[in-house]
Amino acid sequence: MAVTRRAVLGAAVVLALALTAGRFAGGAARAESGDIRSFALDIRDGRVAPDKRTIRVREGDRVELRWTADTPVELHLHGYDVTLTVSPGAAGTMTLRAHAAGRFPIAIHGVGSHHRGAVAYLEVHPR
Repeated sequence: MAVTRRAVLGAAVVLALALTAGRFAGGAARAESGDIRSFALDIRDGRVAPDKRTIRVREGDRVELRWTADTPVELHLHGYDVTLTVSPGAAGTMTLRAHAAGRFPIAIHGVGSHHRGAVAYLEVHPR
């Protein structure tokens, strides 16, 4: 049985594609299996309690930030471009997959509040 150069090349391409697809599928499976990390955060007088100002998670984690506030606020998680409006008496939740490592500020937006700095930070650490 003669093996042609075309058959060998074709088999090599199929094998390379299969290996590449398996590598990406394995990465997706690891990301999907990340821990769910849930945090309750309360904004009073425009501030979050000092022990809650830095939220630490790992890349691949699913993150839930459950917010309450004493006044209406619009929150923006910079770097992830997630926004949420929270009203007094009505909790709100930001949900995201921590896909990028780094330190990301969460700021209150709105009239006179955007330049007050971050109320909290999301720190995403590499796995």
